[in-house]
Amino acid sequence: MIFLKEKFNKKLILGIDFGTTYSLISTIEKNHPILLTDNKQRYLLPSIVNYEKNNFTVGWEAETKILNDPTNTIVSVKRLIGRSISFIKKEFPVLPYIIEQDKNGDILFYTKLGKISATNVVSQILQYLKERACFLYKTQMDATVITVPAYFDNIQRSLIKQAAINSGINLIRLLNEPTSAAMAYGLEKNKQGIIVIYDLGGGTFDVSILKLNKGLFEVLATSGDSNLGGDDFDVLLANYIYKKANLLHHKYDDSFYTLLLNVAKQTKIKLTSYQIVEVSILDWKGVITRNEFNVIIKHLIKKTLLICSKIFKEIDLNVKDIKEIIMVGGSTRVPLVYHEVKKFFTINPLISINPDQVVAIGAALQCNMLMRNTYQDRTILLDVVPLSLGIEVMGGFMEKIIFRNSHIPISKTKEFTTSKDNQTGIVIHIVQGERELVKHCISLSRFVLKNISSGKAGTVRILVTFQIDTNGLISITAFEKNSRKEKTIKIDYSLLEYKNASKIVEDHLYYMKNDYYLRIKEEKKIESKNILNLLKKALKQDKYLISQEELKKIKSNQTALKKSIDQDDFYSMKLNLKKLDEVTKHFFSLRLQNAINNSLNNKTDETK
Repeated sequence: MIFLKEKFNKKLILGIDFGTTYSLISTIEKNHPILLTDNKQRYLLPSIVNYEKNNFTVGWEAETKILNDPTNTIVSVKRLIGRSISFIKKEFPVLPYIIEQDKNGDILFYTKLGKISATNVVSQILQYLKERACFLYKTQMDATVITVPAYFDNIQRSLIKQAAINSGINLIRLLNEPTSAAMAYGLEKNKQGIIVIYDLGGGTFDVSILKLNKGLFEVLATSGDSNLGGDDFDVLLANYIYKKANLLHHKYDDSFYTLLLNVAKQTKIKLTSYQIVEVSILDWKGVITRNEFNVIIKHLIKKTLLICSKIFKEIDLNVKDIKEIIMVGGSTRVPLVYHEVKKFFTINPLISINPDQVVAIGAALQCNMLMRNTYQDRTILLDVVPLSLGIEVMGGFMEKIIFRNSHIPISKTKEFTTSKDNQTGIVIHIVQGERELVKHCISLSRFVLKNISSGKAGTVRILVTFQIDTNGLISITAFEKNSRKEKTIKIDYSLLEYKNASKIVEDHLYYMKNDYYLRIKEEKKIESKNILNLLKKALKQDKYLISQEELKKIKSNQTALKKSIDQDDFYSMKLNLKKLDEVTKHFFSLRLQNAINNSLNNKTDETK
């Protein structure tokens, strides 16, 4: 856990839920969490920033500019931060923005105010929230916990952390959103047992499984989809209205697309309370029923429940063992979401805390706990790593060092060795993911450990240590034992190529059997080639130690093993490697004895 030295009562305790659609800020008053509102008593702040030539506006005022100035009004930035240009082009092909990627991997928006990075957009939203709190409490001193989706990867977490620093926030921890929700319910209701957090927001879906027991929050597993949420409901409904209203003839520009999305969003909200909603767009008037809406979004809700099902299977959890379901996120207000979740889990989900507010409340409670210096009423939080971490090894395989769903903070060390004779440097390629081949995982970073001890392949030992802090941020140290050369890096997020983390886990489960077979086959091939190279060198030096008949047998088995490698036949490789081992035992025994005799003779000569 992290504790700050400043006295608790001198700090303004803040919890921020930075959301795709709305953001919130909370604090603690008289040991109870409260939401901080603006001068119109609104606790929600639209996560929107509009940029003009000499100024920018945030929140509700910026929201009024969406229809008339879509290019300069940045919405749903949480969906874009940390993404690659190629990902954005594929997933959001009709965004109204002009964008590029800077040298640090951040997205840049072309606006009237100039080029604005996604990190700066987030920073301005966070700063606006902080100023709301500082104005209400007349103080600049703060300690803040900011929540992020459990499936945010290292690049996204790093950028949120940077945005907090840029906004002058004293960030003491990034907290996973589902865990934050559990904090709110666990502390308030004092629940015990297995609890599932079903978190469907505007842009992301998270599911976390926690075990709660007397102040201990243990995250058993987490999964989700960082590209699935209420925004997708809006897009599907917008396309449906577009076709139903027969607007195919209308020019499909940025303004029209923004108008269409806005109409869809308002219709979705109304369908939460009504079965039929009147819709008007341009010269068309009609109705959309809740049943129509349910039909077009049902497959997305099923997708969230499929993710739940897979993670239960992964940790061998029976749905009957679950005590409570906590509903989090504004999109859980959609009646069909509640109905399908209730049907899947066969129990009534908890909605006693406003699903929009629960994450922010949990963040304030967590910040309050971190600031305390006593063990009284302390809650212990054990979070987990969403994806495995490791390095690339010979053959293009990933060697996992920290496994998925390991508790954090964590530090793990594994020993590796060189693959070639007389290496003076080694490339450490850091990867994140679940598949066996590196090309199917996320490449985080590469660095070189130079000037290491020179020696034969396999004799130089390198220790690689992974450390993950309470914010889920990663550092790696490589240490060579003999030369004592060491290098430590933080993940350089500018080198990170984003891939959908949930898809990595899904592919891992689907391809697990094939990947495992491929790996053991390739490792057997590498082993066979190494043995053949070793044998070739040994025979060149010492074939005189054995008879021609024995040499003929060895060469025959050499040929058979080479043929197995060429044919890529795993079982044949295993068999021929075994046969080669048997026919070369005598030869290698003679070589060893010969080496010992030569060594003794050399020592005898030295003593004369």
